[in-house]
Amino acid sequence: MSRRRRQLLGWFVATVALVGVALLLPADLVFVLAGLIWGLGLAGFIARGRYGKARALLAQRRYEAAFDELLAFEQQVKQDAWRRQLAFLFTGFSTTNPLALARCYQGVVRLEQGRLAEAEALLASAVEQDAGFGLAWANRALGAAMAGDAARARAFAATAKQHDVSGAKLDRLLDDALSKVKPQG
Repeated sequence: MSRRRRQLLGWFVATVALVGVALLLPADLVFVLAGLIWGLGLAGFIARGRYGKARALLAQRRYEAAFDELLAFEQQVKQDAWRRQLAFLFTGFSTTNPLALARCYQGVVRLEQGRLAEAEALLASAVEQDAGFGLAWANRALGAAMAGDAARARAFAATAKQHDVSGAKLDRLLDDALSKVKPQG
């Protein structure tokens, strides 16, 4: 079973268990349980710190500002153990490692800017942090394709696909990136 499916199953089981427990508890305790759940959600929102702002800036194509926010987020994660412990609340199903997440999106920023060598170094660092982080492998494949290295792009894409990245969409992106590369010479 893939990591994503295990995590989805875990969240589903936890949700069913919470609902089951809530049905068995007196009404007063259900409110306490609901408060704890809301508190955990709020803690996750706070724990993500500068990451949320970085993603918003990335969506606005404000790349340098997004990169700076990602660096600040990385520092927050390194300094605050509680942020690392609550990372599962905001990293999604691709990784639970907030450092891998930060490096991956730093690499995405550099890809968007065409700074391929820097992007590759950041994305390689992301997969060093979490070798099963499919999105980082997919972005490495895209970077290799943008650099014109089809063999390396396909190898990274194969690894990404092993980690729950959609194969058809990734293949289209790689083909598009490879078609835009100017021949050397």
